[in-house]
Amino acid sequence: MTPREYFLRMEAYQIQQANHRNDIVLQAFYNQVVQATKGSSKHPKPKYKTLDKLYDVQAEIKKVRSEFEGDKPDEVNKLTRAQIIAKRIEEYAEIRERRKVNGRKL
Repeated sequence: MTPREYFLRMEAYQIQQANHRNDIVLQAFYNQVVQATKGSSKHPKPKYKTLDKLYDVQAEIKKVRSEFEGDKPDEVNKLTRAQIIAKRIEEYAEIRERRKVNGRKL
């Protein structure tokens, strides 16, 4: 496995973990919605009105991608999702071709 493949897989794993944490937070959010309130007992209000107030999964994914793509966390990559996928498919095809030529070695 090349370093490029390794980092691509690590990025995918960390995004998967961010989504998993989002699922956990979603469950906690539903639990919290049922239980947690603020204000007086006569007029209770939910502590968090939206899930994003509790956990922002898009910010977490942006942070992971910035680590691997070399962008600053505040900068947003202007490539669309389709462009990113196409770029990664091209990189993977190049790796496969090199492996064919070199007899499964890089």
